[in-house]
Order: sequence, then C-alpha cells, then structure tokens
Amino acid sequence: MLSSFFVNPRSNPELRSLFEVAAIPQDELSLPDYFGKVMTTLSSHFPIGYSALILRDPLKEYLRVEGLYGVDREIHPVGCPCRKGPIGQVLESRQPMAIQNLSEEPLYDEITKGRRRTDKIQPPLLCVPLMTDDGPFGVINVNSIYGPRAELTQDFEFLSILSAILSPPIRGYQMRKQESSTKGGKAKAKSTQLEDLLKERLVEFLNKIDPYVETRARMTLLDDVVATVEKILIRSALEKVNYVQVAAAQLLGINRNTLRKKIKDLKIKLP
Repeated sequence: MLSSFFVNPRSNPELRSLFEVAAIPQDELSLPDYFGKVMTTLSSHFPIGYSALILRDPLKEYLRVEGLYGVDREIHPVGCPCRKGPIGQVLESRQPMAIQNLSEEPLYDEITKGRRRTDKIQPPLLCVPLMTDDGPFGVINVNSIYGPRAELTQDFEFLSILSAILSPPIRGYQMRKQESSTKGGKAKAKSTQLEDLLKERLVEFLNKIDPYVETRARMTLLDDVVATVEKILIRSALEKVNYVQVAAAQLLGINRNTLRKKIKDLKIKLP
C-alpha cells in the first residue's frame, strides 16, 4: 500500500524530487558526479546531510565507496571486506534496514574509533539495497530524509522507490567499468606476449654478435634493429591488407602520411 504522500502530485515534494532525479542525464557524468547530482537534487527537497553509494565487487567480495555526498572523500573510508555487518545483511536479505550503531558496521570502523572522525555521519543511517534482475549489487546509505523519528517506514518506502530508479543506471556504470577493465587486461596480456616474443628473438640475435667487433666497427646496433623491425612490420601489414596504405596505416595505428614517409625512408618496395 502506497503512502499518503502520493495523493497530491502537484504539491508533493517526493514526486517532484523523483521526477527531477529521473531526468538527470547519465551519459554526460561520471558515476561519482551522477550520484552527487542525485543527492544534490534530493537535498533541495529534504534535509540530506550525508549519503554514500557503496558497490560490491563480486569477485573480490569487497565493498567499495563509489560516490559520496556531504563528506569529503579524504576523511571517508574507501571500502571494506564484505563482512557480516548491516550492509552485508541488507545485501543478503534484499531488504532495507537502519544502521543504529556505527560500530556494528565494518565500513565505519575508523570513524567509530576516531581515526577519521566526522560529525556529518550520524546514526541512524538508512541502508537501502540496489538491485537488478541479477540480484543486489550495492547499497545507498543516507541519513533520514524526514529527520529524526522513531518510525522509519515512510523513509524506507520513498528510498525503495528511489532505489528502483537509480539501480539500472548505476548498474550500467558498473558494467561498463568492468568491461573496460576486461578489455584493458586483454590488451595488457597481448602486449606482454609481444614483448616476450621480441625479447626471445632479440636475445638470440644479440648472442650471435661479438661485442668487440660491434664496438670497433662503430655500428649503430639500436638504430639498425629498430629500422629492421619497422621494415618487417610495415611490409607485413601492407601484405595483410593487399597493399592498401590507408588500411595498413589503421592496422599499425599511425596516420597515412607517416606510413608513406617510412615506406620511402626504409626503401620498402611496393608492387
């Protein structure tokens, strides 16, 4: 059953704030900026002094703070293992709950012990899960939007609707970040394989060279090796794309003018 604050939409701050949040552009902002914009919008309607966006890394079983409102990042904990605290209980039960005692939550351990004390983070904190069809992937911690009160039913009702609005875009940010990390890892692995291959071949080459003869002849070994590698690589790229220079330049990651100059300087014969 919906709360009475949905009866009069024209004079209703809840509906107005949710509409404004839904209208925030997502592609133009980073995740921390997007979350900050969401909370700034809500704070124009409600007395929000603190909020944190906390996402779970399923591979590392680690909670990381990805967005903050009302507190400087320098004095706020950055994350903690997914231990059995209120946040872990919310993720497991998929139900919101209030953090009545900060010492019960491992994320705020440094704050309760005074190492990073701040008066802006005060209990009770309302912890609401972020969920998609795959299950919960994070939470939002925020102070009571209606101020101190014994019953938090109305707070949780509103925040659950807010969570339903925010979960898809926040999960989208998280997925794009994971995809980017995966691509970066593959690129790094490819680069490492290339480095290992070249190292093996160059070591074989250097082992066949007499350092004394090389020094006496004043040969430019480094320049010769670089030029030879460039020549082989460019010729192979040209052969691969049937000598279409535009395609070869794109494959090598250089512009066409640079490719033409190297073809000329390295005296690479074209069919």
